[in-house]
Amino acid sequence: MKALLAQVLVFLSVCCFAQEPAAKEEKKEDPIIVIDGIKYLRSDSAHALQKLNPEKIKEIKVLRGQEAIDQYGEAGKHGVVLVTTKASTANKPLYLLDGKQVDDISSIDPNSIQSIEVIKDPVKLQPFGEAGGAGVIKITSKRKNQR
Repeated sequence: MKALLAQVLVFLSVCCFAQEPAAKEEKKEDPIIVIDGIKYLRSDSAHALQKLNPEKIKEIKVLRGQEAIDQYGEAGKHGVVLVTTKASTANKPLYLLDGKQVDDISSIDPNSIQSIEVIKDPVKLQPFGEAGGAGVIKITSKRKNQR
């Protein structure tokens, strides 16, 4: 009888202590979704992504941490998903920084810019070929000794 009682006590103690209560799940906030420069509210972002044809996506960039907060303020603290479609880049101007092509102008420090020239004249666009078809934006940066 003592052996049976000891086994029951061991069994009950194993059962009681073996199961930890499930950890509380943190409610995770959704990131901001930006499609072709249009910021979607969190409630609309799932619908906007579902409507997007995967074959038309050119690039997806994820911003996290301080980078997201720097660009989107406190709203970006849960991350930002930037989606660029192929259609949005078709009419995009050519960006030149000190004569070199730049794809991501958001990485340019505004304080380092000396001047910006917008070229729309078809005659002046000819040297840039098809890449300059939607216009050219020439950015000249300040030299190190001018900063």
